[in-house]
Amino acid sequence: MFTNNDETGLKRDLYEQSKPGMIDTSSVSPNWFTFIDHEWDALQKDFFEKSLDDLLVELVSIFRKGNPNYNNLGSLFGTEKKRVEDDSNKIIYSVNQVNRKENDITNVTMFLDPDSHKITEIYICVQILPPMNELKCRIEDSYSDLLVNVSNEFVIIDNDFKLTLKSD
Repeated sequence: MFTNNDETGLKRDLYEQSKPGMIDTSSVSPNWFTFIDHEWDALQKDFFEKSLDDLLVELVSIFRKGNPNYNNLGSLFGTEKKRVEDDSNKIIYSVNQVNRKENDITNVTMFLDPDSHKITEIYICVQILPPMNELKCRIEDSYSDLLVNVSNEFVIIDNDFKLTLKSD
């Protein structure tokens, strides 16, 4: 994990928002060069190795600290990304080749506000859903003010974001 000193640069870079109207054409991340190598490597390793439950708790923590930059967050999940303007006035950003040790996540899709480019919803598709009632208890223990719904999907709703875990 990171010390407070290590987290400073990451926090700034992970949360720096894209500029509306600017198309990101970088191959990995608009702020790739601003990460210190060991910080970025450690964060990628965390996303690669953490259990799915731990990763979801970490994602809630990331969103609770502020809305992360969609491209930087997407880069933590994988490499094959695409961005599409939707007719319903949303921007869709997908990671179709997710890098995970357990190969449990097949796709990550983020819906962005077209004006601010902030992530409003994130959908994580998995091979097999984890024990959802246990996960619900764990998240509610850590974040008592979140709304967590369990049905055929696992949905976390907060004031600024919605995270949905669903099976392919």
